[in-house]
Amino acid sequence: MKYQELANILKENIDDGSYHETGKLPTEEQLVEQYGVSKYCVRNAISILVEFGLVYLVQGSGMYIRESKREGCMSLRNTRGVTAELKGHSVKTRVVHLEIISADERIASRMKCKTGTPVYYIIRARSVDGVPLSVEYTYYNQEIVPVIDEKIAEGSLFGYIKKDLGLNISFADKILRADKLTKEAAELLELEAGDPAVIVEDDAYLSNGQMFNASVVYYNYKTAKFFELAEIK
Repeated sequence: MKYQELANILKENIDDGSYHETGKLPTEEQLVEQYGVSKYCVRNAISILVEFGLVYLVQGSGMYIRESKREGCMSLRNTRGVTAELKGHSVKTRVVHLEIISADERIASRMKCKTGTPVYYIIRARSVDGVPLSVEYTYYNQEIVPVIDEKIAEGSLFGYIKKDLGLNISFADKILRADKLTKEAAELLELEAGDPAVIVEDDAYLSNGQMFNASVVYYNYKTAKFFELAEIK
């Protein structure tokens, strides 16, 4: 196992809350035994987690996990989707539009695919605990994600891609900006056209480097909260 692979496994365990009870990672010796790897592998994997701001080391005490969640907040670092981010809350999704289109030059450039590639174009309105949260305008490359119907789109698409299709979602490029709501997005968010909006442009990739998803998400400025870990150097 390469240290990058071990770092990914430990990151998933952290995200899943596997170390919540102790608040720290197993010792170096325990990780060596558990995963059958060298101390070099463990140390390099831990270095990656430290660089990401997920853990911090206390000399003579252990490797502690940084609190990466705040109640009601969504992480800008993770790519798990709203349903996974806001566990314990009632997340509802309404599919406003779903069709397969051929990627024109603009979409192909954004999706890093060939012109004419079939892509799903999906608009979804999402609410949390009955309050509008976001409107998603998103594209999925059909050559990578072959089947998306309305029932699937009403659930967690990232969960479907990982669990049902067995694809490994690895990383995403994100741009966070502010703008005014369009008329359509405002209606879906039950706000006024021209109201402010937090907008996240999100390009998501598999572990093999293939881009499978591109989206623009308008968030309700009254309800959306984001959280990010920062390093002080």
